[in-house]
Amino acid sequence: MRASNALALALATCAGMVSVAHAFEIDLVHRGDGKYDDMKCVSEDIHANAVVLFRFDVVDAGDKVSAKLFDARGKVVYEVSDAATGSHGFTSEHEGVHRACFYKADLSSLSESDKTQELAKHRVRVDWRHGVAASEWEKLAKATDLDAFTRTLRALEADVREVHEGMLKLRALEADMRDMNEATNTKVAIMSVLSLSVCVGMAFWQIVYLKGFFQRKKLL
Repeated sequence: MRASNALALALATCAGMVSVAHAFEIDLVHRGDGKYDDMKCVSEDIHANAVVLFRFDVVDAGDKVSAKLFDARGKVVYEVSDAATGSHGFTSEHEGVHRACFYKADLSSLSESDKTQELAKHRVRVDWRHGVAASEWEKLAKATDLDAFTRTLRALEADVREVHEGMLKLRALEADMRDMNEATNTKVAIMSVLSLSVCVGMAFWQIVYLKGFFQRKKLL
């Protein structure tokens, strides 16, 4: 019993650290006359080689919107026009901010006030998952007939693997920062030696100059 409680606590802790699952609702808004000003975009910072599941549904029955999903390099990985719902799953190729943008494509003939009123009528529910949160453990358990304990162990293994990858990334970042600090310290030391050398040289030159000056004036 204690082992099960400890396992559940560890799973909850790791899942809270690395699992990302967002389900929320947004309203379309009008911001100007630019090419993408009528797009309402949401973004997620996603690691490379992460499983991503994206889905949207319009809230009001009979409503339709268009959507584009961009990767971290700005490439369109999914696009749909005039749809009440849409979904897409993929593996991220690059680390960075991925964006999902929603818009209405048939508003060019409307005035500014009409665009604002029209876009305010559209509300979209977005469900965006990546990382461990994108793994459907319940379906996996049904497909392979796993018991609850084995399913929990597999989920925990995925959590630990993702935490480990994050730690390796932090370690690499720490090494880069350490190299930068060492290089900065070396440059500061060189500049200090040069400054001290210039000061000593100027002091020696002043002594020689003043000695010659006083000798010419027959003060010494």
